[in-house]
Amino acid sequence: MILKVCTNPAVYNNEELQIAATLALSRFMVLSSVFCETHLQLLFTILEKSPHSAIRANTIVAFGDLTIRFPNLTEPWTSHLYARLLDESSNVRTYTIKVLALLIFNDMVKVKGQISEMATCLLDKDEKIANLAKLFFSELSKKGNAIYNMLPEMISRLSQPDSAMEKESFQTIIRYLFSFIQKEKQLEVLVEKLCHRFRATRCDRQWHDLAFCLSLLSYSERSLRKLSENFACFADKLVDDEVYNSFFSIVQKARKTCKQDVKAILDELEQRLHECHVKGLTEEEVAEKAAKHSQAAKNAKQVHRRRGKAHIDSASSSAESEDEENRSPDGKRPAVSVAAKRTSSVAVSRGVRRSTRNNSRHHAMPLTDE
Repeated sequence: MILKVCTNPAVYNNEELQIAATLALSRFMVLSSVFCETHLQLLFTILEKSPHSAIRANTIVAFGDLTIRFPNLTEPWTSHLYARLLDESSNVRTYTIKVLALLIFNDMVKVKGQISEMATCLLDKDEKIANLAKLFFSELSKKGNAIYNMLPEMISRLSQPDSAMEKESFQTIIRYLFSFIQKEKQLEVLVEKLCHRFRATRCDRQWHDLAFCLSLLSYSERSLRKLSENFACFADKLVDDEVYNSFFSIVQKARKTCKQDVKAILDELEQRLHECHVKGLTEEEVAEKAAKHSQAAKNAKQVHRRRGKAHIDSASSSAESEDEENRSPDGKRPAVSVAAKRTSSVAVSRGVRRSTRNNSRHHAMPLTDE
């Protein structure tokens, strides 16, 4: 009967009945691993499709109990739990944060890149949820290197083009998370990891976000050397003004805090930044001018072709006009008389005979000694 009610919400559409049936289903699942594995998909279908926020909240609490009881069975479904952090109901989002915090701090769920969805709750319109998210990350920072380990992956997820997160929201979240990174060794490794992330970027928005993240760090001599060693990872992105300004701000802040012996590194880094930025702009200008010249050449070629065609058409028309003028009134060409043809033929024949006679006289003259 419980399964019948849960699988037919359109038929048994009473909210209280649906709540009671879902709670009963989750209790039976806690008792048996076989029954749990068989009906996990039904439970998450209810979680995603139920229009009642109370049922969704109860299902999230039930998932927490099932994870503690059968962690291996529920592990593949964890992403569905994270998805409820974006639920339209503030009550559901609240329970999701509490359940996830309980599972993570008791090592029942591993902290992965999906934790970026928890970070979005830092800016939740419900102040209670935003405070819960801040408390979660504050406690997580005390759990070894948890935040440091998942930070690069979380940055990549938050800066994805399809995440639809505004730049200002991204920067607010990252500022808060970076406040937990204090160890110099962590900063040094983080610089290298973020530099390498530039090679996997797909759009300029990702360039801007990564450059902004690097500009938030505090740089020592070793971290500056790491930045210089990985210069090739982002050199081609320096053509972008926002990326260039972020890296230039790193140099300017480092000059205020670093020792005098680091000045040579900063001078070299600043020069390389400027050269790549100017070179990129020059290449863009050259490409733009080349495109303009190419278009102008195409236009000139088309004009030349049109003029040549017009000249040929004009000459053809003139020839046709002359031909028309030479025609007789009846449209036929004028005929040459037979007498005229014979006169011309006789004149040519006489000229040939005279030329032959002169040549023979010349060859018949005897040779005399001078």
